[in-house]
Amino acid sequence: MYIVHYILKFAMAGSYALCHNYGLAIFLFTFLSKLILLPLSIWVHKNSIKMVVMQPYINFIKAKFFGDKDRIAEEESKLFKRQKYNPMASIIPLTIQILLLRGIIDVIKAGIADPQINMSFIGIDLSLIPCETGGSMVLSPVLTGLSALIMCVAQNASNVLQAEQPKANQYGTLALSVGLSVYLGWFVPAGVALYWISSNLMAVAQLYLLNWAINPKNYVDYERYPQIK
Repeated sequence: MYIVHYILKFAMAGSYALCHNYGLAIFLFTFLSKLILLPLSIWVHKNSIKMVVMQPYINFIKAKFFGDKDRIAEEESKLFKRQKYNPMASIIPLTIQILLLRGIIDVIKAGIADPQINMSFIGIDLSLIPCETGGSMVLSPVLTGLSALIMCVAQNASNVLQAEQPKANQYGTLALSVGLSVYLGWFVPAGVALYWISSNLMAVAQLYLLNWAINPKNYVDYERYPQIK
């Protein structure tokens, strides 16, 4: 964790040196983190397409070997190996996001403690915590939750794997994400909330760019497999 903290601190310091504005530095830092993690995002995107392509075959395996959990697991494992699918792919980005969030909280707190850094951004003190300050700072958790809502709506509509989930799962994920984001925005400095907001919105832009560059419709035969719509 120390290495991650050091890298994040170095990256934030470099971003601030370029912008001389902590808010813009957070935007730049977030963009750079998305750019660095782009190969991983592409891998996850392709992995999601593979899962949707395999879903009819998984359903067939479950029906053919109904009641035999060991045989189902064995056949699914064989299918995953043939398709070079990694079931852990969806967990990796979440783990990295949590590490980044923990690191960025520490980095922003270090910035708050540094008297040479100006924490003002468009008239907002990024060092303030809404639960302690109140007033107009309540907008911080509101905007954090709104950004999560926008991201979840986009994913439910355009993420190749998320779009195939039952509506109950989609709404459950949306509610959990928005709730956690509002909670986060209420108890952390506004600078951390700004990072979370920019990260969510950049994730939406990245989703549509990946769908354009690697269009799932070129790989998934939706007409042949209507049951996965």
